[in-house]
Amino acid sequence: MVLKRRKFIQKVGLAIPIIANPFSNIFAQGGKEFIAAEVSVAPSVQFGFDKLNDRIWIGKDFWSVPMEDWEIKNKRLEFKGAMQNARLHLLTYVLKKDQVDFRIKSSLGLLKNNADKGSVGFTVGIKDTTDPKSVKAACYFGEGVSAGISLNGKIFMADNETLLPENFDYNKFDMELEASPKNGGYECTLTVVDNNGLKGELTYNHSGEMEGLVALEQNIQEKVGSTFWSRSLSLEGSKVKHVADNSFGPILWAMYTLSHGTLKLSAQLPPMGDKDSKHVELQFFKNGKWVKEGKMEIDTISFTTIFTVSEWNSDQDIKYRLAYSVDKEKQYYDGVIREEPDDRPLRFGGLTCQEWAGYPYRPLVENLEKSNPDMLYFSGDQLYEGNGGYPIKRQPEDSAILNYFGKWYMFGWAFGNIMRDRPTICTPDDHDVYQGNLWGEGGEGISFEEWEKVRDAHGGLVQTPKMVNVVYRTQCGHLPDAYDPLPLPSGITNWYTQMVYGKVSFAIVSDRLFKSGPEMLRSGEGRIDHLTAPAKPEELDSNDLTFFGNRQMEFLDGWIQDWKGTHMKVLLSQTLFSNVGTHHGPKKQFLFGDLDSGGWPKSKRDEVIRTIRKASAFHINGDQHLPFMVQYSVDEVRDGGWTFCTPAISTGYPRWGQPDSVNVPFTDRPAHGLPNTGCYRDGFGNINYIYAVGNPTDDFDLEKNRYLRAQKKASGFGIVTFDTGARTIKMEAIRFLADLDVESDENTYPGWPLTIGQDDNDGRRAFGYLPRLHFKESDQVVKIINEETNEMVKSLRVKGNEYIPPVYSLAKHTLVIGEGKNEKVIKSVEISTDPKQVMEV
Repeated sequence: MVLKRRKFIQKVGLAIPIIANPFSNIFAQGGKEFIAAEVSVAPSVQFGFDKLNDRIWIGKDFWSVPMEDWEIKNKRLEFKGAMQNARLHLLTYVLKKDQVDFRIKSSLGLLKNNADKGSVGFTVGIKDTTDPKSVKAACYFGEGVSAGISLNGKIFMADNETLLPENFDYNKFDMELEASPKNGGYECTLTVVDNNGLKGELTYNHSGEMEGLVALEQNIQEKVGSTFWSRSLSLEGSKVKHVADNSFGPILWAMYTLSHGTLKLSAQLPPMGDKDSKHVELQFFKNGKWVKEGKMEIDTISFTTIFTVSEWNSDQDIKYRLAYSVDKEKQYYDGVIREEPDDRPLRFGGLTCQEWAGYPYRPLVENLEKSNPDMLYFSGDQLYEGNGGYPIKRQPEDSAILNYFGKWYMFGWAFGNIMRDRPTICTPDDHDVYQGNLWGEGGEGISFEEWEKVRDAHGGLVQTPKMVNVVYRTQCGHLPDAYDPLPLPSGITNWYTQMVYGKVSFAIVSDRLFKSGPEMLRSGEGRIDHLTAPAKPEELDSNDLTFFGNRQMEFLDGWIQDWKGTHMKVLLSQTLFSNVGTHHGPKKQFLFGDLDSGGWPKSKRDEVIRTIRKASAFHINGDQHLPFMVQYSVDEVRDGGWTFCTPAISTGYPRWGQPDSVNVPFTDRPAHGLPNTGCYRDGFGNINYIYAVGNPTDDFDLEKNRYLRAQKKASGFGIVTFDTGARTIKMEAIRFLADLDVESDENTYPGWPLTIGQDDNDGRRAFGYLPRLHFKESDQVVKIINEETNEMVKSLRVKGNEYIPPVYSLAKHTLVIGEGKNEKVIKSVEISTDPKQVMEV
């Protein structure tokens, strides 16, 4: 893109630094939304679209909504969409708050006539009322003053309009909006001149300030209107300010993971053109200079590049940058590969569910940055189908993929600055693949025709394997290599895997992709996934049903025994393995059970909990739009481990956990005495010990401020601190509008924080104990095997030099102590009746 600024620079001779910037810089190195950026007064700038390669992404100075409806084609900017108020926002040149003049101009023409309806023009002074200083909020919620022409023969500005000259030629014309201060406001004149010299003009007096973004806008007065092209866009005047840090792209953001000395890093690019560069370069800053690590080709379906670096030294911070050349200019995106926290507690940020009403979640993002977690986990629903406010495109396949990109990029724009310098685990859930609920049935598909009949109350994936794989690559491509490298029979790729970081081993699983659909249990039409009447447990379970799938269970069985570099274990899934919500939806409807939960099939769900408690594994998840702390039960009350369902980043569909309001019996209410806590039985027969729940208020719909509404709908994020030395786990649920600069109970939901011990994640009551083990070396791995069943009953890295092994039957047991070459096997060990009996190991 060519910026025609040379004459202005020669005339002015200098740039004025550090002028207060009313618009945010999401990629500012300080990580603050509102920090002052270096800006320069720029009375004249012109963008020539005819100089660009054909592509959908317009350039780093622009952001289009909907993204896929704008493209560079035929040496011009073309719009091909139907959405009302579709905008191409200019990000890097804004109107500052100052009573001075400005002028915006574009060369335009009719692209496709649709029944002689349609409109095109400018919108200026675009700001969001909830977050007026955010450029991201302005792009999706901002309002301004619109001015343009329509094919019904009128020129308009705000609520004023007049007729264009008769026979005005829409095929090619110039449009200019000029504004000058007058009486505390602005006198605005819109002028259009067609290719034959016919001229239309309208003057409008605007009261008050004009501050914010400017945009080229189509379908200003209607949807499904005619479409227009543009060859150039220029902006000039003393009111114009250059804010280079507002740019977005060409490398939109990066995510990385680090495990067992292997670094994997993905770079996300927008849809580039066939003539644009096909490679991204990764560099590290070593010994005072940038050193090239490698160059990788861009995947032209997902527009990602994935780097793998072996033998990574994680004992210090290392700067990295990604380099990409576009429009004859090399662009950089930089970040830091953090020092791994091996000798201190690991702070973990848990996030889920990003409905766009709270976008760009600025207070939450600032609080997340203040919390400074060592790593992040986005457990699913990084987008919803309606995010961005524009239509969902499910087919054809390529259109659906582009539609996904526009919504996916919103996620990266909101969180890219914090993801750039810490490991990030990101896993897709149902809405990420454009389904309200998902029971993947091993990757099986369902036709659009069948899906339309039942929508989200039936198993299978409606989007094509190609699109699903784009979702998986963009969100999971940087995860450690998948346990199963082979795709499913449908061609959908696997991504479940493990990651070891900060002496904590994370099993990253998909609890959706392999699960059976509700049609396997219940017949009928409509929402068969909603239990509006009590059901017997046997109606909701069967040996034919699948929960995790055989290969994923095989992975889990191996994971609980693998303690290399690990002191604690954590399972990461999309949703919790119970149904603790009681009410849902705008009308707050009570349900006896919701099959969009991990509470069923109970027998297979119980198998997973029995497996992970053998390693005292903690469980973190999201999806439910409610923060919960729950201890599972399987055979006895509270004999399972604990789970933390983190708050939604921005809650869309509301849910409540209020069993007391419908008289559900309970026992064992915690000492804090909060309502809706204690042991309750859910609709699938699971006994859940609910320690805390963060419910929304019932009046959230009355709140107009988007951020206040998000707060009232129980939005926020979770912080979990793993102290691998003390073997403790501290859970915190942070509210959306928390003020973390002040210590206050109001910053967290009632019942948080809570600290538990590692051993609390196995609630089984021991039948007896084997002799006390005394180790020559501390922190040994101990595995206990029942010799009658050959079952692994416990697998743990113990703390310190002593351990009393619990067992759960009278059988003789085998002890496997240590790792690798130092592993020692002791067979036929029996329950000890002498508490002083010691085995030296």
